[in-house]
Amino acid sequence: MAVDCHNQRDTRSNGLTLVEVTISIVIFVLISLSVFMTLTRGMEQRRFSFQMYRAVNSLRDQIAEVQEIANLPQNLPNQEGIGAIYDRYNSTTATISDFPSAQIAMDCFANEATVPAVLGGPQDLNFDGDAQDDLSNISNGSDLRLVPMSFTLTFVQNGITQTITMHRLITKTTD
Repeated sequence: MAVDCHNQRDTRSNGLTLVEVTISIVIFVLISLSVFMTLTRGMEQRRFSFQMYRAVNSLRDQIAEVQEIANLPQNLPNQEGIGAIYDRYNSTTATISDFPSAQIAMDCFANEATVPAVLGGPQDLNFDGDAQDDLSNISNGSDLRLVPMSFTLTFVQNGITQTITMHRLITKTTD
């Protein structure tokens, strides 16, 4: 009895089995999901970075404004010049028109003995040879040569309050 091998069919050559199709779909979905999550997180990070960029630029703009006042000729009644910085900016808050959720709190340190270490204190702010003077009132403020300041920007991003603090030693940089 002869067996005809050409009439027998190989069931594997007819196509993919249901298990192979299911595994392929699962792998495709997992890869697609990981790509989607990576793109989503990248876009969130880009938005966060842009907000931080705006915040830091707002702080820098405020510091530049304070520095411009410090560079003006000394005129204490008009609150201009390095001597007027303390009275003009100490314990004040500024708003930013193009960044509505942000506020900048400014603090000046004109008591030489209590200048924070992060700002190099205690420090001789009027160059008289000691670091014990309190230059916080307007009559003594005319004697200031350095004004240590802290600028703290607070803003809300995605429902979370963010805070950035910059420290700056303000001094007259022009004649």
